[in-house]
Amino acid sequence: MEGINGNCADENEVDLSILIPVYNVESYLSELLDTLLPDLPALTEIIFYDDFSSDDSLAVIRKYQQSYPDINIRVLCGQKNLGITRVRQCLLKASYAEYIWFIDSDDRVERQAVEQIRAILNQHHPDVVLFDYDVFVDDTGKVKHHEHLSIAPANTLLHQRSGELYRFAIMDGKHYFWNKVFRRTLVTDKCHFTIPAYEDIANTPTILNQCQTYFYYPHTLVHYRIWPNSIVQKISLKQAYGIEAYLTQAIYADAVVGDRKCCAYLLYKAHLYYFRLCRKLARINLPEKEKEAILLLAKQQYAEKPLSTCATILLLLRTGMWGKAFKLGLKSGLASLSGK
Repeated sequence: MEGINGNCADENEVDLSILIPVYNVESYLSELLDTLLPDLPALTEIIFYDDFSSDDSLAVIRKYQQSYPDINIRVLCGQKNLGITRVRQCLLKASYAEYIWFIDSDDRVERQAVEQIRAILNQHHPDVVLFDYDVFVDDTGKVKHHEHLSIAPANTLLHQRSGELYRFAIMDGKHYFWNKVFRRTLVTDKCHFTIPAYEDIANTPTILNQCQTYFYYPHTLVHYRIWPNSIVQKISLKQAYGIEAYLTQAIYADAVVGDRKCCAYLLYKAHLYYFRLCRKLARINLPEKEKEAILLLAKQQYAEKPLSTCATILLLLRTGMWGKAFKLGLKSGLASLSGK
């Protein structure tokens, strides 16, 4: 791994690291950096990791690095493609700051976002800051929906009791890295970088469960981009790891948190994810060998589930999720008819 040094401050002077994985996002980087860099506060650094991009992503970063010589910028360059999970690990290891914020390089952020986050960190010192976001479509720029977190009260330091942050991340599906700023040691202690994709589902709820204090800032700071070639949208071998991610959390919910409802919901999500992936593979135009490889891995992941479909339906019923129990039964029946 090659490092490119910018005008970065001494590691002991930095208390917020913005960590940005980069891979073939040449067309999106300028949009992010034009808002992120001009007003970046002191004691904040940006660490990029270029994951052996085949486009001019690295050249774009270098251009901005030269244009903002007073900004604390570090650039790490991989000599081969590692994938998003291992890149996040490399970025995390490169930071010595008290807090870290993972930003996806294809998204947008509000111009004053870092300043607003730093004000919260300096005044309240929470373990995590959470904030709102919206989702927009790449080709039109049209906002698909706004996401406001179901946390109350807002704008105040809260103390976690009885795993409410974990339940929020699971039951509301807000398990992303990029709308949270974490105390770095919580991530380094609890984040496992073994899953090749969907590492946010596998790790973020677990990290949130360790947070003793948190602060909800009810403002949209990130604009999440939907585009065809993202990991979530593009069918590839990595898609199968969504099953493992849900199952990993289901086991944690049961064994560590002791939350049967979260466990039931995560198992429900794993089942539906598997059925949906199988349907997509049946319809999509991919080489047969590629389809077979994805399906084989998906079946291997799905075989690791701790409960059968019937047992999961019963658990959903026992935890009051009648509608989801019915939906899982229906989807399971349809999958059986199609031979999945």
